[in-house]
Amino acid sequence: MDAAFSTGGIVGHLSYVLLVVSMLMRDISKLRILVIASALAGIAYDLFWLRNPVGVFWEGLLLLVNLIQLYLLWRRDRGARFTQEERQFTATRLQGLAPGACRELLDMGEWISLPEATYLAVQDESPRYMTLLSAGKASVQIGQREVATVEDGQYVGEMSALDGGLASANVITTQRSRVWRIETGKIEWLKRERQTTANALFAGIALELRRKIVAGNVELQRRPKPVLPSVKH
Repeated sequence: MDAAFSTGGIVGHLSYVLLVVSMLMRDISKLRILVIASALAGIAYDLFWLRNPVGVFWEGLLLLVNLIQLYLLWRRDRGARFTQEERQFTATRLQGLAPGACRELLDMGEWISLPEATYLAVQDESPRYMTLLSAGKASVQIGQREVATVEDGQYVGEMSALDGGLASANVITTQRSRVWRIETGKIEWLKRERQTTANALFAGIALELRRKIVAGNVELQRRPKPVLPSVKH
């Protein structure tokens, strides 16, 4: 017990505590920083208290690998370049996501100009893409009736991307439009392999849905209230 709570024992415990905490991190940069701190504590414990060269070697290798990976992440972020429309997208839809991760996500999709009368979603079908309407306009139709419009900065197919459901309406461009779109299968891959990126993407979608709800409530409040007929007793 004395050895467990000695200075050396505390350093040894710290090494493992940092390693365990690192496994809880969703941000890969924070994970690697904690692993590096764990390796440094482990090296100190093996070198000064245990006199264990084998432990120093393996902890040193762990330190080196994570330093290299952290450098590669830093270089990827520093080398990320964006067009004006991509900068606007990342600033408003991917807040807090590292530049390298933003670049990876954008490259998984595509920017494309679509002509008028292009279907972005088909009612009762699973959308192939989740689409952000960067510039242009689209009509949301159930049957032959228009129920809403989609304008600049709004998503199409985001609910299906979240829950895997079918499109509840047809969405058709009413003028030439500029969009960024990503296949729904790639979004599923993001959920599994790039959780931080997926969380940032879905947080942006949630903000957009909130804006739609607020705008809808404001519109309802502006509509004149129906006058109910008086009831004679």
